[in-house]
Amino acid sequence: MATSMEYRFKRLEFDILPKNPPEWDRPLCVIDQGIASNDDYLFKYNRYRKHSAKNNSEELANETLMKYNFIADRWEKIKCKNLPTYFQLTSILMSGNFIIIHGGKDFEFINEYTFQLFVGNLAKKNQDNCVEFEEICSTNGIPITEYGQPVLIDGKFVYSLNGTSEYQNEMDVYRLDLCTKEWQLLCQARGKHPRTDENLRREVAYYDNHLYMFGGAHVMILLKNMYLDTFEDIQVFDISTNKWKYFKTLPDLQNSSPSYPANRCYYGWAQCPTEPEYVYMSGGSDNFNFFSDIWRLNLNTLQWCNLMPSKLPKSMFLHSSTVVPSGRIYYYNGIVSTESSNMYQKDDIMCAWIRIPKLKAICWDAMLYYFKDQMLKSSLEDLQNLGLPLEYYENITKAKTLV
Repeated sequence: MATSMEYRFKRLEFDILPKNPPEWDRPLCVIDQGIASNDDYLFKYNRYRKHSAKNNSEELANETLMKYNFIADRWEKIKCKNLPTYFQLTSILMSGNFIIIHGGKDFEFINEYTFQLFVGNLAKKNQDNCVEFEEICSTNGIPITEYGQPVLIDGKFVYSLNGTSEYQNEMDVYRLDLCTKEWQLLCQARGKHPRTDENLRREVAYYDNHLYMFGGAHVMILLKNMYLDTFEDIQVFDISTNKWKYFKTLPDLQNSSPSYPANRCYYGWAQCPTEPEYVYMSGGSDNFNFFSDIWRLNLNTLQWCNLMPSKLPKSMFLHSSTVVPSGRIYYYNGIVSTESSNMYQKDDIMCAWIRIPKLKAICWDAMLYYFKDQMLKSSLEDLQNLGLPLEYYENITKAKTLV
């Protein structure tokens, strides 16, 4: 049935996607856990609840890879083989059809794993109809065991800036060649470069053969102090020279107050794959205040832009974010802070257009707005007669199997 409201393309206006029952078909609500996406799915490596029809109860099942179908508004489990057996503070990356799962710790944060990385091809399944993951271990003794590290991918290279190992924070730079399956230490930064030792909760973007590192905290473990870094300064690692550089960012010229993001940790961070010069920061906390603002940084000009009046529906931190190629940003999980200073964990999926996509994408968005329910109930023959482009026809037929 078509809706009575007229379709309007909404840029920087948030929608909260439905959380369809039953709850055991959804991933566990785990904060500070990475997500990946393409234009059709949101991907999450996690544990999930399993429903037992025998005694009508729930139990905690094993680690799995799940995807949220944007058309059907439902999670589904991806059958996988050789997934890692831990999932706390794990990074997940996506490049085309390839999913990369990297690092992580168990529930007790015991440092007992080697520096492992798992790669799976979503477009290729084995004889058991499973996506088979290949484990890539360090063959030359580096890097050390760690978790919570920023990880990025560019072509055949995966870049890692060390995270935490046995409560010791490090910022060495490593690169994995996915073809040779060998790690290379590009820079041993800890103790040799200003503000790269004892840092945590920093986020990194890759652009034009450089790694851009922002925000976070400077930790003095012996003194048990933590100082938040300012967003007015930026550290840039030049991959061609394997050296760090230091720059000043530029303030938002349209908004004098505030002209820079307030110092904070635990914020959402995402880079636009089709406009990689733009990165988006949202929410976060300075341990006293909780934020809902959204900022964009242009890596060409190093200029900040406050996207006000757009903001998150609620002040939140420890949430995950990702941008799909067509230009829509998604937020998932996190801790919400209310006006009454109450805090609670949230597993909503929120999304908003951050750029104007191609007209084709807008037209499909409008089609779904008016006729999604009708198309999901239509027969395959009727759908074929509509004359939908092949990619959209396939998307609808996949969604039909879930509703």
